Amino acid sequence: MHNLTGGVEFIFRGGFMMYPLLLSGLFALTVILERLFIFRRCYQTPRGLVKQTIELVRRGQISEADQLCEKSPTPVASVLASGISHFNNPVAEMELSMKNQAEEWVPLLERRIEIIDTVITAAPLMGLLGTITGMMASFRVLSEKGVNEPNAITGGVAEALIATATGLVIALVCLVSYNYLSTKIKEFIYEIESAASKLVEARMLTDRDLKGKP
Repeated sequence: MHNLTGGVEFIFRGGFMMYPLLLSGLFALTVILERLFIFRRCYQTPRGLVKQTIELVRRGQISEADQLCEKSPTPVASVLASGISHFNNPVAEMELSMKNQAEEWVPLLERRIEIIDTVITAAPLMGLLGTITGMMASFRVLSEKGVNEPNAITGGVAEALIATATGLVIALVCLVSYNYLSTKIKEFIYEIESAASKLVEARMLTDRDLKGKP
């Protein structure tokens, strides 16, 4: 308990800029955890969904393939369902339908990511501002009391260093998280494009088989 209290006191020795720093860090952490949960639990494509859907389509079981995709509210399943609903229409119309559906998912995938990006930039700047105010306090004490009050002078320096360190730590954590989430978004987009291409290919193969029948 004593260590916890000491840690809190140490943090808030960083001056008034610690409040917006910690608040921005809390916002960013909330977004990071929310995005991780959504990506892992809600948007993750069920294993084997694309393969099963394509196999059903190749066998001509279009309604079964549509029902399979409708059961999964994920980006890939949604795009496949959109394409399957236009399966008997011209290929260009089918591709356009999947393209429009995929574009609707992109803002959902990128939702609130800009908050993390903002904190990456703002946290070091707030830490720098805390550094400036801390050094100003040190120089003010130095001008008023001279070198006879070394503890008061070093207090301002400590405020400057704590604020700077906190801003850098928050920015580094957010930077790593932002890059990870951006990579996951790109993976989702690639997965959507790949699934759509496979469905179009299955459609073309089906059409070719039908034309080849006497």
